[in-house]
Amino acid sequence: MVYEEAEEEEEPAPESLEQRQLDTMLSESLFGSKLEGPQSRTFSSMTMEDFTWLKITCTCMIHLKPNLAERIEATNTLGQGELWSSANLYRQLHFLENHIPRANEASAHAWIDAFLFRASAMLPPDKYMILNKEHVVPATAISPSGLQTLSGIVDYTAIVASQSDDAGFYLTPASFHEIKAIMPSSFFVIEAKLHDPNHIVQVLSKMYACGKFLQQKVLRGALINGHDWIFLLMTLNDDYDGASYVRSAELSLGIHGLVGGELVIHRRSLDLIAGILSHWIENSFSDLGSDDWFTA
Repeated sequence: MVYEEAEEEEEPAPESLEQRQLDTMLSESLFGSKLEGPQSRTFSSMTMEDFTWLKITCTCMIHLKPNLAERIEATNTLGQGELWSSANLYRQLHFLENHIPRANEASAHAWIDAFLFRASAMLPPDKYMILNKEHVVPATAISPSGLQTLSGIVDYTAIVASQSDDAGFYLTPASFHEIKAIMPSSFFVIEAKLHDPNHIVQVLSKMYACGKFLQQKVLRGALINGHDWIFLLMTLNDDYDGASYVRSAELSLGIHGLVGGELVIHRRSLDLIAGILSHWIENSFSDLGSDDWFTA
């Protein structure tokens, strides 16, 4: 029997340095995101360290204008004939203080709801407010050149529409894609937290993602625990890569404990915060103007 001699396989030529470098670049381009960490971030995971990554900077503090007594007094008459009048908001807060412990974030929603209902009653007759709780923001690219996205749930969004067919549309409820297509006259973001430095990062990241998705350069929002309020205004950069913001100091309702068996609730503080909230929701796509409650 004749055995044929097996042919020897040729060994592949060693890769050149240039080829190895090219393979590395392609690998990093295709799979680098997996190596570097998750590309999708949620609002609840944001911390103070993420300000640099988001390219969001604080420009200044804003302060209440002096001599607001007359304007505060005028808010009493807005929506006076509505269920959520100034007088009924006062009664509602008395009820909440006496019946619901302020123990956690969930209980704070009762106070926030009351003020949002009051703010809705203060709008002009041709305007209508639609409130969304736990509004889902779809994944939004953080920067034009990056792969990382930001998404999650916004505690509250408030939309102002006309009393015509617009209001009915937003009550469907509408997704962010539908809202972008129709675009209401305002879109306000509320985070129901406070007293933690990371919470302001979270509400700012929500405002940033909403502004980028809706392609709005200015967006207003608030950080609230029911008793203490911080108002925020964000301005996105021209290329929607980064943003700056201004913020107010904490404004308190000034509700004190029992004195002779009665709560001490300062009516002027309630009207002040309700007036600011209504104005900021209605003008959430606008920069600070001469008719604002605050000045820089």
